[in-house]
Amino acid sequence: MHFLVEIYSKCQGEISKQGAMLYKFFKMQLILYLSVIITVFFHSSARATGPDVKLMRIDGIEQSLTDYIGQGKWVVVNVWSPTCTACVTELPELERFEKKHRGNITVLGVTIDFPSFEYGKIDIIKRFLRHHPLEYPLFLADLESASDVIGNRLVGIPLTAIFHPDGKAVARWPGYIDIDEIEEFMENYSKYYADDELTEGF
Repeated sequence: MHFLVEIYSKCQGEISKQGAMLYKFFKMQLILYLSVIITVFFHSSARATGPDVKLMRIDGIEQSLTDYIGQGKWVVVNVWSPTCTACVTELPELERFEKKHRGNITVLGVTIDFPSFEYGKIDIIKRFLRHHPLEYPLFLADLESASDVIGNRLVGIPLTAIFHPDGKAVARWPGYIDIDEIEEFMENYSKYYADDELTEGF
């Protein structure tokens, strides 16, 4: 009888060891699984997707700017007004830039009223476009919605904001800008700017 009790105790001990090993194995697998889930979650949460702002296009259709920003291309957003002399002066540069990089870089126009900074007036814009047509998408905005787009309080126009292909705003430039500055910034971004904070000017 004592012999049987000893065998039973040994069997129980082996079962306990196997159970402990299985417990440790499944515990490690669970930790590994949770680590992967947490890594993926935080990676996707940290991914920039662009400003979650919907604006009215000049054709009367509301559209989210994330349809353009964060879609794998550089995006240049120009905040302007047809009644702003400086804005109109820089338009030819933006047009040349857009035509040169069409298909690879997206240019968007965000139009506000000037000097009131209220909502862009569609009749003024359409009148301007009859004499000076623009071939890139144009949106209507006011001070608040334009500020939401650029990620900072808008204090003057023209203003150009540049968004990385991943959707992150990487530069804001108030005033006149030429295409050479935009191209140089984009070409050298990964080398010189990638670890810096958002650039206010080039």
